[in-house]
Amino acid sequence: VAAAGYVGSVFNGDAEEASPPTVALDAQQYFVGSMLLPYAERLEESEEKMVELPYALYDAQTELIEDIVTGSGGAVAGDGTTAVLGGVQINTPAGYFDYYLPLSFKLYNSNGEFVEELWD
Repeated sequence: VAAAGYVGSVFNGDAEEASPPTVALDAQQYFVGSMLLPYAERLEESEEKMVELPYALYDAQTELIEDIVTGSGGAVAGDGTTAVLGGVQINTPAGYFDYYLPLSFKLYNSNGEFVEELWD
């Protein structure tokens, strides 16, 4: 939620883009905000910003995971494959079960090349 506020402020010109953190505890928030900046307009134009936020985070993190998997081609031995399950964690109030909403299930070969979507 804080990252969405930051992204909206930068997008609307009310704040400057943050500099890299000097305190390790600030690093996660900095990187999440930086990953969300390309999605600022999408978030600002959404009628339900808090509903759109986890999907924007999913898209940003999917790009990162795909860069990691495709960039590490050859790291999987032989004919091995890498399966990547992506989705959104849905946290609920105390006393209720949390949920995971799967959005993709992709298979990559040992060279880091996309092979197929394992389900639609």
